[in-house]
Amino acid sequence: MSGHFMEHNHVTIIGAGLAGLAAARDLHRAGWPTTVLEARLRVGGRAYTFRDGFAEGQYAEAGGEFIEDIHGRMLALVQEYGLSLDPVRGMGEWTRRLALSGKHGEADETALWGFDLAAEIEQVWRALATLGTAVPDPTQPLTAPRATELDRQSAADWLAALPLHPFTKQTITARLRSEYLAEPEQLSLLELARWGSLYYSDPTDEGASFRVRGGVDQIPRLMAAELPDVRLGAMVTAVQQHPSGATVTFQQNGQTHTLETAYVVLAVPPGPARQISFDPPLPAAHQAMFNGLNCGPLTKVIIQYRRRFWEDWQWRGSLLTDLPITCAWQPTMTQPGESGILTVYTGAKAGADFSAMSERERIETAVSQLDQLFPGSAALVSHTRTMAWLNEPFTQGGYALFQPGDVTAHWATLRQPAGRVYVAGEHTAVHQGYMEGAVESGQRVAKQIQEQRS
Repeated sequence: MSGHFMEHNHVTIIGAGLAGLAAARDLHRAGWPTTVLEARLRVGGRAYTFRDGFAEGQYAEAGGEFIEDIHGRMLALVQEYGLSLDPVRGMGEWTRRLALSGKHGEADETALWGFDLAAEIEQVWRALATLGTAVPDPTQPLTAPRATELDRQSAADWLAALPLHPFTKQTITARLRSEYLAEPEQLSLLELARWGSLYYSDPTDEGASFRVRGGVDQIPRLMAAELPDVRLGAMVTAVQQHPSGATVTFQQNGQTHTLETAYVVLAVPPGPARQISFDPPLPAAHQAMFNGLNCGPLTKVIIQYRRRFWEDWQWRGSLLTDLPITCAWQPTMTQPGESGILTVYTGAKAGADFSAMSERERIETAVSQLDQLFPGSAALVSHTRTMAWLNEPFTQGGYALFQPGDVTAHWATLRQPAGRVYVAGEHTAVHQGYMEGAVESGQRVAKQIQEQRS
């Protein structure tokens, strides 16, 4: 056992994902001594880019991928570090090409579907905007007039009440599975209404989305490079609070170490947080929050093809389906080369099923389901990678899933310190589920800690 006493205003940050790094960076810039402890052997957490083995220098994101035009914090980081963005088509792109009940084509092919599917999908966007008006301030959902009532209900209740064709409901169910990693009955209607207010308030505005050119992992690496003390392979096992600070116990290189610190930032998802021993125990509300919240199941299968076969089909690569693969898109839209990559993104129950498969099974399932829709494509596969975030011990899922009752139970607690322990991570953020939310949360706790001293 080794001990090391730190300055009275020292802050220990547990987790070197975007949340932890954002907190550490702001504190370091404000003159606070910081130590970042990261269990993995890399920084970035869920901001993780796959490059190895792909031909023609192509790459794809294993985790966080999209930056929206309203994500001011991520846009500021991109600009500050001199990085570039590649545009991604807007929200409507993900509901243009569909595979439902054995039919496969563009949403506006009325003859194929037997009705105007595209018009009904537009109707759903309008209904989502209307639902959003129930949460006037998406940063404060508990102040919504019907917050408790909405949180008792699920997205399935809302969808069931809409007068829609079954194909439209299948489309929206697939969209919910991909966006929220939840079956409709697993998603709080208050949370969906909050998103309606935050992202979908104007049904005519598809919004602009971007990717970081060269890979999103550049951002956490550049953030970490600014910091004086980032320790990798350092797994925190215990936090003991006392009147003047806290003692953090961690394992590194087979040895147990302790660190004396003034404040702790807990910037890990709920699952890994549950594995840390707290003495004294966290307040009951914090224990209930960590025990009650989970990250939804999510897998990505990244498939590189020797040529971009989708161009033969006049298809841009984005697909939403009721098949187990759930959805797909093309991360190489703006990357050069004859090769091209499709990302198969699977959430909710199918995401859990994919997580339970071996890597080989997962890849074979994704490749074969795309080959059913685009015969001959399987013969063009040149390289594959896959990530099942549910199986990743330091994440245990894609991003936080708010089930009915979770918002009213945990929203306030997620933003409150537990003594000298401050909670960060996308699960605590307004822009939950996005890299923007991770950075937002890190900046919030850095500000809270600084206000403690002032």
